[in-house]
Amino acid sequence: MDPITYRSGSNARMGGVDITISLTPAQEKALGAEAGMLADWFHTALYSLAMLRTGLNAAGEPYIPGPSDWHTMINDLDHRLLPRLQGARDAVVREHARSGGTVADLALAMDVSRSTAQYRRETIIGGKDRPSNWERWATDGGPERTRRTGDLTPGQRVRVTSVPDGMNTDYIGSEGTIQEFALKSYIVVGLTGQSERVQVLGVGGFHDEHLEPIDTTTPED
Repeated sequence: MDPITYRSGSNARMGGVDITISLTPAQEKALGAEAGMLADWFHTALYSLAMLRTGLNAAGEPYIPGPSDWHTMINDLDHRLLPRLQGARDAVVREHARSGGTVADLALAMDVSRSTAQYRRETIIGGKDRPSNWERWATDGGPERTRRTGDLTPGQRVRVTSVPDGMNTDYIGSEGTIQEFALKSYIVVGLTGQSERVQVLGVGGFHDEHLEPIDTTTPED
């Protein structure tokens, strides 16, 4: 089933075209109210393009936008939409690498040279202050979202005590640091005894029952 449908002409609400994006119950639950906000900002993008190309307003009449009109478009596109799209892109690139995707795959998907794809991936994965706040938004959601029921938090040192079904049992006993909570599980980086690639990219899929916190405090004399 195609998740995007169109109605045009007399069947459209405003006589042009209706674009409907359908979400499953699970997708709606994951996005919450943010789905509506994103749709609103995507509409601004379409509205802006039509305005720039025709000089007509929504009623089809000649219209010269003023500073306040452009302000709204700029705010929606630059301040609201673009950072979220970049955060989603960064999160997908990170998961692509974590799943074993190659630089050649990434270059093909991005339609850039391998060197450019390599640089972008290295920046996203190992750059300063990464993952970015917007990448965390892409994986964790907005502040109204409840991410977990346990007490583990990003930056906390943990030890792997068990693994989910199907995961390599060699991770048991390794110690690392929780990087983030994404795809409904913890991602742990720097796992001791693992390859450099695994240490840098991290391993996802852990839940509270698979990890125990490591007390890094120094006992008082």
